[in-house]
Amino acid sequence: MSKVKCIGIIAEDESDYESSKTIIKRITSRTNLSFKKAIGNGCGKIRRKALAYTIDLKKRGCDTVILMHDLDRRDLEELNKDLNTKLIDSPISNKLICIPVEEIEAWFLSDPDGVKKSFSLKKKPKVKGNPETIVSPKEKLGELVYHCSEKNIYYLNTKHNELLSSAVSIELMRQKCKSFEYFYSFVSKQKY
Repeated sequence: MSKVKCIGIIAEDESDYESSKTIIKRITSRTNLSFKKAIGNGCGKIRRKALAYTIDLKKRGCDTVILMHDLDRRDLEELNKDLNTKLIDSPISNKLICIPVEEIEAWFLSDPDGVKKSFSLKKKPKVKGNPETIVSPKEKLGELVYHCSEKNIYYLNTKHNELLSSAVSIELMRQKCKSFEYFYSFVSKQKY
């Protein structure tokens, strides 16, 4: 296994890219990693252009690629198979398809204390059960932040996800979110 020098991240939007990048830096404890991005502006475009994105990322110097695609109530097995099929001819062999269940915000909900701290909330959000079973975790997170801030803070994923990714517990995300454990395992096994 050769050393990872540049990670290409294919994401639905800028906030997913920044969140993924922040979490990777935290997992690896590396500040010298280089990143490149391909933003799909939604799931449909990611699925259509996945191979083209990896070809472009390879040309831009990436030796590793991580494709982030929310599950959004799709069938996990089917989506994973579809994305893997699209990347069969990828010029980057060191790759991961990561499907946060339902969305990356479920990962953040695994650590209510981290959410409280990030927003300086008056009280800790109550999250029952496995965060990956929450329907629309982005909306749920918004609801919790709004109510736990005494209706003073409006959560915006585009504004707050990077803040959350630097504060929530890596260990709790690993324990509570199978999709995060998969992401963590891939990132932590690489040579840097």
